[in-house]
Amino acid sequence: MLSIDTIRVLYPRAPDAHVAAFAAQAATVLKSFGIDQTTNRLHYFLAQIGHESGGLTIMQENLNYRPERLPQVWPSRFRDPAVVSRCAGRPEVLANTVYCDRMGNGPFASGDGWRYRGRGYIQITGKDAYGLVGQSTGIDLLRDPDRAFAPEHALKVACGVWAWKGANAACDAADFTALTRKINGGTIGLADRKAWLDKVRRTLGAPIPVEDQPDGPDVVAIQRKLQSLGYRELGAADGIIGPRTQAAIIRFRQDRRLPDGLIDDMLLQALGLR
Repeated sequence: MLSIDTIRVLYPRAPDAHVAAFAAQAATVLKSFGIDQTTNRLHYFLAQIGHESGGLTIMQENLNYRPERLPQVWPSRFRDPAVVSRCAGRPEVLANTVYCDRMGNGPFASGDGWRYRGRGYIQITGKDAYGLVGQSTGIDLLRDPDRAFAPEHALKVACGVWAWKGANAACDAADFTALTRKINGGTIGLADRKAWLDKVRRTLGAPIPVEDQPDGPDVVAIQRKLQSLGYRELGAADGIIGPRTQAAIIRFRQDRRLPDGLIDDMLLQALGLR
């Protein structure tokens, strides 16, 4: 389903070790968490981890902030210039300051804020989260938090976070914005997440057997109708059912809660072309 070549197309800057491990584990791990059961679940998952990890390149939270940035990110915690000065450019001190005494972490002196900082394809943060996801995946993340982004564990940990957040339900409701809130706590980066979703759909769009394709004029009519409805990712109405047209059809079907598929009577009826 997700070959090494496909993963490289999706995440071209990902380290080789992560690409290889992802491809080797995808079928088993995604199935065990029910992510491969529907197109929405799979596409939304791949898009969200693409954004969260920068295409499988960002494995740990960057806590090296300039002084002027700290009050912008944590306005209630950095009103005192002395606190800003103490934390700017000092990632460990910053983590222990902003993450202490919450999310299951102990006080500043415990070092839990730094120990359980954000890691993984979907950044897991806080001692409670590490414990819960570790328990559900059978990976001892409390003892060794760095396992969250190790190639042999990263995909399973991300799926564990996905399950903990109840993400499949948002996928089944075809609500990408609600899913983003579950993952992010808000809608930060929503435009980039949607761009990732478009890339996933174009990359994984299922090819249609030649004998099942309608002829050029029919395809042009479908493309023009989709364009008029705002599905402009398909590009020109050229009568060719390429990856971009397939991605637009898939998104339209998901938006209209149609079953998985491409061009069929249900699609034509929904588009008013029957």
